[in-house]
Formats: sequence, structure tokens, C-alpha cells
Amino acid sequence: MIPRTMSTQHPDNVYIPFFAHESSLGGEDEVLEAFYAFSVLGVQEQMWDFEGKEVDEFVIKKLLEKYGQFFKKKKLGRDIRITPRVPNPSVEKAEAKLLLETLESIPRSADYAKLFYGEEIAPIFEVILPMTTSSEEIERVYELYKRYI
Repeated sequence: MIPRTMSTQHPDNVYIPFFAHESSLGGEDEVLEAFYAFSVLGVQEQMWDFEGKEVDEFVIKKLLEKYGQFFKKKKLGRDIRITPRVPNPSVEKAEAKLLLETLESIPRSADYAKLFYGEEIAPIFEVILPMTTSSEEIERVYELYKRYI
């Protein structure tokens, strides 16, 4: 499946979104926002931004646990996707270790999905590497995943 629509996390808003508890969205609000994008807006892919901020690494587990009825019908990884935006270590030196942490969450998310669905479905299919200037940067992330994860 190639998604036709992608949502990003909470662009700047004039007003606090109805599902948020405060102006700065955090953990649980972001999980609800992803569910809203899928279930109400019909978005096929949600970008999960790990770049330059604290983020909930357990989004897959939380979505499946909290909204299981919905995700039994619309399977993460098959019908809809969560796609992490990871820090580019070539540009964001201070965030380089966060890349590894994000990549480590991919097989853990696959384990949650396997338990939930009873079959092998990779809920995270790919990552977004921002500010990429060469194919070598993409290859470096691939090799890091292959070697250490």
C-alpha cells in the first residue's frame, strides 16, 4: 500500500486542539492526535516526529491497546502507517543517539503488532531522514539498523 495522505504532528494552531490538555502537546495528546487523524480524517499515514523533541516511543503499543477495535479493522503497517521522522546525525550532531533509540523501537513495535494481530505485520515500514543531501546518509542509517538492530 502506498499512502495517499500523510498527517504530521500538530502544526501550530491558533487555538488548543479539542483533544489537548494544554497548548504544548505531549505524549498522550500526540497518541490521541494520531488516532484522530486515522479514524476521523481518514489519513493513511501519520508522521511521528522523533526529531529534536521528547516523544513517546511506545506509540504503536498505546494505539493498539487504547483503540484496539479500530486497529483490528485498519491494520497498522498494512492499511495505515506510522512513519518516524528521525534526526539526521550528519546535520544534528547532538541528536545522533536519538536516531539509534528510534531505530531500536522498530522491532519492539513489530513485537507488539504481532501479539495484537496474531501475525507478522511490521507497523513501521520506513523512516523519514530530513535534510538529506546524499545517498550515503541514507545508506548510513540503513547500515546502522542492519548492524546494531
